[in-house]
Amino acid sequence: MCPQICEGFDIEMSCGFDRDAADRVVKGDAKYEELVVCSQEIAASTAQLVVASKVKAQPDSENLTLLSDASKGVTTATGLVVASAKSGAQRIEEMGELHKT
Repeated sequence: MCPQICEGFDIEMSCGFDRDAADRVVKGDAKYEELVVCSQEIAASTAQLVVASKVKAQPDSENLTLLSDASKGVTTATGLVVASAKSGAQRIEEMGELHKT
């Protein structure tokens, strides 16, 4: 199996894990850190897909350009998820501190 297909499967699986982690966090069955890790895995798999594609694609490939642009969007989106998860975790921690006093 070529690296691009493997990376595509990794991204798809990571997205499913990210969605499931988000559901568990909302239900209180998981910690925000799990969502952060899943999001970082999506970003890393996407970057690996771009690198593997650059090896195989022609340098002037329009599809490679589109993939690179999409990868930047994924990086931005996963960064927002990570920032939101960390912010949510911090708020919950602060609320816990308020209840202790």
